[in-house]
Amino acid sequence: MRQDVPMARCDNPLPTGVVTFLLTDIEGSTQAWQTAPDEMTAIVSRHYQILDAAVATRGGLRPQEQGEGDSIVAVFVNPLDAVTTALEAQVALRRELPDLPVRMALHTGETMLRNEDNYVGLTIIRCARIRSCGYGGQILLSDETTQAVRGGFAADADAIDLGLYGLRGLAGRARIWQLTHPELPSDFRPLKAGTSAAGNLPAPITSFIGRRTELTNVGNSLDAERLITLAGEAGVGKSRLAQAAGDAAANAMTGGVWWIPVGGADDDIDAVAAAAIRACALERNDNGPLDTITEHFRSIANSLVIFDGFEGAPNATAAVIDQLLTRCPDVRVLATGREPLQLPGEIVHRLEPMPVPASDFAGTVDDLHRFAGSRLFVERGVNARAGVSFPDSDAVHIARTCRELRGVPLGIELAAARSRTTAMEELADSLAVLGAEGQRSAGLADTLSSSIAWTYQFVDAEAQTALRRLGVFRGDFEIDAATAVVAGPSLDLRAAAIAIRQLLDQHLLTHDSSSTRFTMSTEIHAFAHARLLESDDLGATTQRHGNWYASVAERFGAGGADMPDSMLALDLADLIGALEAAMTRRDPTVAYRIIIGIGARLPALGRGDALDAAATWLAGRSPSDGEDRWAAAVARTSVALADRPDAPIHAFIPEALAIAELVRDDETATRLRPLTLSAPGQREES
Repeated sequence: MRQDVPMARCDNPLPTGVVTFLLTDIEGSTQAWQTAPDEMTAIVSRHYQILDAAVATRGGLRPQEQGEGDSIVAVFVNPLDAVTTALEAQVALRRELPDLPVRMALHTGETMLRNEDNYVGLTIIRCARIRSCGYGGQILLSDETTQAVRGGFAADADAIDLGLYGLRGLAGRARIWQLTHPELPSDFRPLKAGTSAAGNLPAPITSFIGRRTELTNVGNSLDAERLITLAGEAGVGKSRLAQAAGDAAANAMTGGVWWIPVGGADDDIDAVAAAAIRACALERNDNGPLDTITEHFRSIANSLVIFDGFEGAPNATAAVIDQLLTRCPDVRVLATGREPLQLPGEIVHRLEPMPVPASDFAGTVDDLHRFAGSRLFVERGVNARAGVSFPDSDAVHIARTCRELRGVPLGIELAAARSRTTAMEELADSLAVLGAEGQRSAGLADTLSSSIAWTYQFVDAEAQTALRRLGVFRGDFEIDAATAVVAGPSLDLRAAAIAIRQLLDQHLLTHDSSSTRFTMSTEIHAFAHARLLESDDLGATTQRHGNWYASVAERFGAGGADMPDSMLALDLADLIGALEAAMTRRDPTVAYRIIIGIGARLPALGRGDALDAAATWLAGRSPSDGEDRWAAAVARTSVALADRPDAPIHAFIPEALAIAELVRDDETATRLRPLTLSAPGQREES
């Protein structure tokens, strides 16, 4: 709500050329006017008087107001005068009206007049966008203004670099600074703007081959529409195309391109939203995971959000996407799954297998490049990697291999990796024996499953054991974690490392060279996990996996408040998986270690359900199974559930405190003592 007040104007004409704008407004003023209009009238009037006086003192001019609410626009020829005005005005406002949240922004650049009373152009628009990123009490400076002042700030004032940000509706990235002073607050939440030019889009592991027409079509749809779905069978290349489309769109998305893997999430809205929080490394707010995600994307510049592999949670993913599109006008969504989401406005691109040569193909290796599927094989094949072309005598066998794999990209890549050690004719014959040639009536999923099984049977026994054991992981994983889990009976550490290397060579495992993490495709992971469930290896492998992630939880817990929740995002799926497995298998040592390490952090990580499950499990345990650790786990869980006095775990606080005092665990006792007053009572003896 805007109040008409006298403006600090003079008879001098408004300057043109390079100027510095100072824009202010009152954060949340509309609600304040609605709740306390009489009080706001006096406060806002005095606020204008303070601002007018500061502007006039430093020779600033006030163009005609343009209906922006409780705000002012001031213009200065000298950027230092503008910055000094902002500082003096903000200090005066804080002294006299400390509860009035006035935010300010300054930007220097070329400008022009619309008429003799007001300005037009990108400079004033950019200043307004910077202002909208801030909070009451904060003064933000563009990089242009900061450099123009060149450190000539008033005594005790300085500028701190907040980083590069995307500004709503404007191309490129803007570096933003915050003006600091002892009389001004300095601790603000992250700016309401995009903070990364590429969001969290993973770097491609391999080059993008084929699908150029599809990539262009998806790009055109992203330019014109807000919801695009890539639909198709498993292994057909949906994720790789989505990744390439995101990379191509990144420069136009000033709020970033964000990759959210949905695979593995339950078909529950909070579960999918929590997966998004982890992928984007956000801190969950008090209103829950869905609000956290929508508020994040509502506040930043135009963004592309990619939901990859939603087929396991179609209803929940659709609900989350619907809320994003409704509440976040600058968001576009690209989703991948086997079937469309069935949402209004959805544009569906159905992805088919890659074209392959017909059965009468009799051409050369060069001729194979006319078909996307066989071109993929040639460019991924070992001979091409070594810089040596396949001989033309191999062309017909390459064509047959791609045909038997029905143009499924993942199957073709697996076969291409196999060409390192197998003659092409033998490779094609072995696929036919496995049955791919005879499954013309079967679905693409059967063809893909057969190609994975075919690759598996050709690696040695150590590599088969390694792949089976890697099926215990829930998400991608560190190299050290992979080695620790794979090493065990029949494989020492050296043999485990060699086996993992073979899996990489055969494309059953992938490694992003820009990180230290491994990953498997959804289909290969499902195959590996099924082999693990059938083996005698399950119990021991699960134990090694649990011990590894218990140590991760302990290291995180030892770091205390200095360890941000976001550091657990990459490993959270496996931490929860290890905890669930330990509770199911009645393995108290691993479960206690994980609960003690990260239990209190689970709600902030969007996994309050895991905390509830841990509390229920603890309440059913006999404390004789590691009494001191049981007590420590009860303490962490009870503190985390302190706002829920009806939680059954609170009944065990007195007993846990008695154990902690008996074993002289001062840290646990200190956590428990404040809770004893509200504890329901001693645990009943059976």
